[in-house]
Amino acid sequence: MTKARVFFLLLILGTAFWGVSFSLVKVGVGDGSPFIFLAYKFALAALVLAIVFARRLRSLSPRALAAGVLIGLPLLLGNVFQTIGLQHTSVTNSAFITGLDVLIIPLFKWGLFRRPVQGRVWISCGLALLGLYMIVAQNGLRLNVGDLWTMACAVFFAAYVLTVGHFAHRYDPLQTVIVALAFCGAGCGLAGAFDARAIWMPVDMSFWRGIVFAALFATAFMYAVQSSAQRYIAEEKVALTYLCEPVFAALAGVLLLGEALTLRTVIGAGMILSAMVLPEIDLRALRSSGTPRQRIKA
Repeated sequence: MTKARVFFLLLILGTAFWGVSFSLVKVGVGDGSPFIFLAYKFALAALVLAIVFARRLRSLSPRALAAGVLIGLPLLLGNVFQTIGLQHTSVTNSAFITGLDVLIIPLFKWGLFRRPVQGRVWISCGLALLGLYMIVAQNGLRLNVGDLWTMACAVFFAAYVLTVGHFAHRYDPLQTVIVALAFCGAGCGLAGAFDARAIWMPVDMSFWRGIVFAALFATAFMYAVQSSAQRYIAEEKVALTYLCEPVFAALAGVLLLGEALTLRTVIGAGMILSAMVLPEIDLRALRSSGTPRQRIKA
């Protein structure tokens, strides 16, 4: 199995952690400040990765440090705008609009950076977005002012993926991701300082359980894998794996929160999984493999 396939599977595992963490975060945050949760989550993830990869951090150069900050900036803004948007819009709208980065990434790649995008990737993105709509928009979408903040979030998440891809071959991806996560932790902590709902030491254990799971699995694991994976996987394919999150979130909701599994969710999940497989199919190889059989029959 190639490195690209291994990292592709690890990214899907990471989105499973994202999906499970959604239920834990929803319970853990409650009515408190989401910025405090994000600050602890990013800080703990950065600390764990810094300890595990301490030797690699010793060779951190000023340029790699600057690259990590540039990677962390759109990630931080994406999280902040998503949080602000959630205060004014529904979880359904937020999930769907955030998922628009699956189209924004290839658009930016093609329009701004003049890099080619395969035709079947565009088809996959459209199919995946339709599947996402099937899952999250069970009762339709009603747009409001919070959706504008969430649209900004989708743009910055797309910028984050493209920035990671830009620096993936220039610097050690684990160095830059540690810096990026630490930068996000500091930025969210600063935002929390201006949040009237901020409680820095919550007594609710569900808050801390959510922090530990989200930090270790949904953040440290996922972003470390992604930063390394983008040496081998194109940005638009990374974006397609992101859309597995609502699939796993729906399953986690069924198992952890007792929510119902609907037919729309099953159909949407099938569309997303099909969209992920489509770009991996080598049509030329299939055609060439069919040629000898046609000659034998003749």
